[in-house]
Amino acid sequence: AQVARDPGDAKQALASAATTVEATYRFPYLAHATMEPMNCTAHVREDACDIWVPTQSQTVVRDTAAAITGLPPESVTVTPTFMGGGFGRRSAADFVEDAVHISKQVGAPVQVVYSREDDMRAGFYRPAGYNELSGALDAEGKLVAWRHRMAVPSLLREKGWVAPGAIDRVALEGAQNLPYAIPNLHVAWADVDLPISIHFWRSVGSSHNAWVTECFFDELCHAGGIDPVAGRMGLLEGHPRHQRVLQLVAEKSGWGTPLPEGRARGVAVHESFGSFVAQVAEVSLGKQGRPRVHRVVCAIDCGDVVNPDTVEAQMEGAIAFGLSAALHGRVEVSEGRVLSANFDRYPLLRMREMPRVETHIVAEGDPMGGAGEPGTPPIAPAVCNALLALTGKPVRSLPIAPIV
Repeated sequence: AQVARDPGDAKQALASAATTVEATYRFPYLAHATMEPMNCTAHVREDACDIWVPTQSQTVVRDTAAAITGLPPESVTVTPTFMGGGFGRRSAADFVEDAVHISKQVGAPVQVVYSREDDMRAGFYRPAGYNELSGALDAEGKLVAWRHRMAVPSLLREKGWVAPGAIDRVALEGAQNLPYAIPNLHVAWADVDLPISIHFWRSVGSSHNAWVTECFFDELCHAGGIDPVAGRMGLLEGHPRHQRVLQLVAEKSGWGTPLPEGRARGVAVHESFGSFVAQVAEVSLGKQGRPRVHRVVCAIDCGDVVNPDTVEAQMEGAIAFGLSAALHGRVEVSEGRVLSANFDRYPLLRMREMPRVETHIVAEGDPMGGAGEPGTPPIAPAVCNALLALTGKPVRSLPIAPIV
């Protein structure tokens, strides 16, 4: 493993602490599973190429077509269409390559549409990962040490965007920049080169590291008898935007007030893409110990806001996306084959499972951040932390298994 952050002496602090907690967290490969399969229409001619495509990256489409046809980029016209879901998958151009190659070969317009099985089996996935964590509390219950060692395949290496042996900042998003004031902190990352294609997935490294770090933080609070909101606020000095969203979400969710029997709340806060999001999930256990998420309260600080309705819609969509992965998401691979070829083996969140979502926007004139991705990272840890509060059992593997 390569050390990414190492202030203080975590090894010594762990060895001499009054209370220590150790945990292993695992998360699986995830598909993008867009409702609209990958598709592209291309018309290659001797002096021009026209492309109609639902894409997240028009420049990549243009340059891909230019390379295949030998035409100058200015001779390639790209018409972006509406997307039936992107989530990072449509920033790739494999489906564009298919259409352009075939149109060039046959000399006619060609439309390529992947079947659902093509889309799921021959896609690119969010990396799987393995994490070992150790934390220490002193005699007063103060968090004094944190060690996080992870093994996660490198997206930037896969794309050829980082030198061999260099640290992948994407793999460490949300772990290397842990905001809590912990005097002894050790974060290390090991690349894992596995023969499964990986790609950017909504909120990228933050999508898994927020789950790992925020869940482990609650484990330490649980061990020390510390309120999770108060514990976070006490260690976020110097991070006013984290504190603002955390305080707002606690207020709007009724944190600390009584709930119906059999329900509990969990909280998580995370910074990604220049924005700060805190969420509180209200959860119970249904039939056969399966989690039921009733309500999610979300607070976002994305700086200046142009259209509040868009921010609210993005939070709702991001929460649905992240909750779907937390409850159901897992790409199954056996003997080199992806078994999750359709929605029977890769189920998505159903309408009956969707919680009520309330979004509150903090607008204090700070620099503008993103809204499309920051709502996804906090939802899985908020739900898992509610389950910890409800059952006393931490969730250390995704998707969430029934709790009995």
